[in-house]
Amino acid sequence: MVNFTLSALNQDLTVGISGELAGDAPAAWTDISAVAVYNVKLSDMLAVFKFQSDSFDVNDSDASDIQYYVYKNAWPATLKINPVHAAMTSGGTPGVILATGGSVVAAKNLVKHDFVRYLAEQLFNTPYGVDLFSNEEDLLSDLVTKGVTARTDGIDAALAAVDQASAAAGTAPHKYSTNALTGAANFSRELMRQVASQAPSRFASITGSTAIQSVPLADDDTINFKVSISPAADQHNLTSRPTAFDTRVYQIKLVLKSSDFGNTAPVESGSTADYIANA
Repeated sequence: MVNFTLSALNQDLTVGISGELAGDAPAAWTDISAVAVYNVKLSDMLAVFKFQSDSFDVNDSDASDIQYYVYKNAWPATLKINPVHAAMTSGGTPGVILATGGSVVAAKNLVKHDFVRYLAEQLFNTPYGVDLFSNEEDLLSDLVTKGVTARTDGIDAALAAVDQASAAAGTAPHKYSTNALTGAANFSRELMRQVASQAPSRFASITGSTAIQSVPLADDDTINFKVSISPAADQHNLTSRPTAFDTRVYQIKLVLKSSDFGNTAPVESGSTADYIANA
């Protein structure tokens, strides 16, 4: 066999179209009243949100080219994101009723405390008037109960609907969603598209294989969602205010920290143990 070469046939081509990433910028919320945070382990989130690209057809018309996984079974059982137990950011943020510091200790400046202070401010013209409530503990307890429902029936249920056991495509325990599910409920797809929009250089380090791999999240990234809390319908009547009080909208920010950091946030007991002790 002879491998002949005809150099006069050599050609140089330059592609006229650059490869593009399908990306979406994170939503720009304009209705946020205040921001509260949880610190969570980056390694935990890397274990939960994954994708797989195994397309061999080099065709972007197939909705199944990329497979998006949510491994809810990798979510630590002790990481319970009750939004009313998120911590108001230290130093204060726009809209926080009282900034953490001085007599306002972190363990008593969670979302539930902030909201009760908001009610006091609206009713008594001072956030320091919370002790005027004869049922302050009942208010806090009701917020905790509502937060548990938000966690179990909202956050946990939404993740479980597209997780490794319940997603529309594939076979358990590795079921997945595809680009056919274009809504916000396709969590790993949403993260991938936002990485493409905000930090596309991370894709340069993706493993060169068809294996399932983690969405390229990084230390100090944040995963954000909103929780809206409305006062009881007749709350304003307590001090004869003329109109009902506004709903307070909290941006809950999950701050991804390196795995040796631990999942910590202030809790009423003052514990600094990993994860939130409260439900």
